[in-house]
Amino acid sequence: MEAEKIIFLELEVKDIISIGALGIAFLALFIAPIVNARISKRQVIAPMRQAWINSLRDKISEILAIVSINRLNYCPSTHWNDERKEKANKRDLENYEKLMLLEASISLHINASESDHTDLVELISIVVKQYHDSFVSDENKTKLLELSRKVLKDEWEATKKT
Repeated sequence: MEAEKIIFLELEVKDIISIGALGIAFLALFIAPIVNARISKRQVIAPMRQAWINSLRDKISEILAIVSINRLNYCPSTHWNDERKEKANKRDLENYEKLMLLEASISLHINASESDHTDLVELISIVVKQYHDSFVSDENKTKLLELSRKVLKDEWEATKKT
């Protein structure tokens, strides 16, 4: 057996190397498109998920801002003049309409198959009803903030994994 000619299954080393290179090239032909598709998917989905997270955060922030001001602070009082009462009624109606819009928008953005998401929608619904009834409990505001943080964090973690 010569040093230059090592025969393995009647093939020389140069033939084995050629077959190996051909095999690797063949694998790369099929693996590269799969890897590229995954990278492309990440580049498309991650920004979309981040935009969704930002939108959800903004909507929840608006809800918390509106419900944090007691309606009785600006609802018309019997001793106010008519112009001031009209402005207060208009503001109250605008805030309630905004809450209803935000509640509906969040309901449409939420994944109904995830329990935290459905819990968030239910809690928002409770908070909006309490606002309509002129008092949102501090406990529900805190729950809404904590649950929102959890949902947003979970979504952020999922975005990082994509």
